[in-house]
Amino acid sequence: MKEEEIVRKILKRISPSENEEREIMRTVDELRDKILEGATEKGMNVKVMLVGSVAKGTYLKNSLDMDIFILFPLHYSMEEMREDALRLGKEVLREWKIQYAEHPYIRGIYKKYDVDIVPCYDVKRMSEKMSAVDRTPFHTEYVKKHLSNKDEVRLLKQFLKGVGCYGAEVKIQGFSGYLAELLVLKYGSFEEVLKSSRGWKGKVILSLDGDDDKNANFSEDFVFIDPVDSSRNVAAALSPDRLEFLIFAAEEYLKNRKIEFFFPKEVEAWPLGKIRGQIKNFVGVKMPKPDIIDDILYSQIRKASKGMETMYREYDFHPVESLYHVNDDIIIAVKLKEKKLQDNKIHMGPPEKEREHAGAFLSKWGEADGVIRGPYKENDRWWVEIKREYTDAVMLLNNKIEELNLGKHLNELKNQAEIYEDGDFVKEKYAAFWTEYLSGIPPWEK
Repeated sequence: MKEEEIVRKILKRISPSENEEREIMRTVDELRDKILEGATEKGMNVKVMLVGSVAKGTYLKNSLDMDIFILFPLHYSMEEMREDALRLGKEVLREWKIQYAEHPYIRGIYKKYDVDIVPCYDVKRMSEKMSAVDRTPFHTEYVKKHLSNKDEVRLLKQFLKGVGCYGAEVKIQGFSGYLAELLVLKYGSFEEVLKSSRGWKGKVILSLDGDDDKNANFSEDFVFIDPVDSSRNVAAALSPDRLEFLIFAAEEYLKNRKIEFFFPKEVEAWPLGKIRGQIKNFVGVKMPKPDIIDDILYSQIRKASKGMETMYREYDFHPVESLYHVNDDIIIAVKLKEKKLQDNKIHMGPPEKEREHAGAFLSKWGEADGVIRGPYKENDRWWVEIKREYTDAVMLLNNKIEELNLGKHLNELKNQAEIYEDGDFVKEKYAAFWTEYLSGIPPWEK
């Protein structure tokens, strides 16, 4: 399929029609009026502003969230601002829930649309900002002022979504919508962003202010300096793995342009028998999913998986990687080089000539429990053969899970955790997850 035909088909699927855009903006105006009316009745002197991709006109047709900010005067305390914004939100939204970022906001439904109502301060300059969300109105105004070709952003967002790299939330650790907009502003088009990604190697610092500053002081290897706040890296949430995968996907698309990069097919799950035959040396847990927001949940799951890896490493098991899956419950699995170890191991000591270290080694191991042989000298170095405390990976996890710090909410569910190995993970509800992992096929090749 030719590039022009692909682009035309994609834009038809992801861009709103004129009628849809008019309906969305009518809804925004209606919602804004209701919030202002409620604020006036309560004696609040606030402004209401549409921000985010809807305000900028870069939203995807089937992925639409309305972000409404209530701007409060600077004399409000954080507590007053929070309470008043939540009160206003509850009056206009249905099926609402309180969400938490730097401070609470409210998420719910207005008519058929998902809406976030967020409090922030009405600052006139970035130097006055009092919280991170105070930047958002400046981001919105900057993009509205400078971005001319919104379809290029839509194409980039859908591509990122299709290859699994869209979203700065902890669950994804990918490219935010704002970062996608800035990349198009810098490089001019979706296609040029993909071509430019070939040069994203080593320390990369991008900006919109002329030459990219290679000496800017950021700890991350991939940086896009925020044009409205030069102290901030817009790409701070982007993980090295997601960046690497996007670069790979971009190169593959440039070699062979096809619509599946934007709209991958659903995974066709393998039969359970085939999955069972390929799951070897996995040990982990299944536990209930706590009722907490995704950012906290996925942060704790990553903490738990890294904690398990560290534990296995300390006891001489060699973790290859860890992975997890979330649906109505959570599975966390660590793949090991082997699940069973020999009873004894040879432990290397210091060279004989390093008298101080050698003395400490002999003092420690000379009368220690579990020593099978030694300490003894071989090739001018001290050695000792000792009995391993654990030789079975499943038993180790079963005995040590109470000591592992899985994160606050997962720790509270340890008593409901089940220890799994290999075939225990093979269930129908996990089949698509394991198929995707074991096949190693990228989304556009499914």
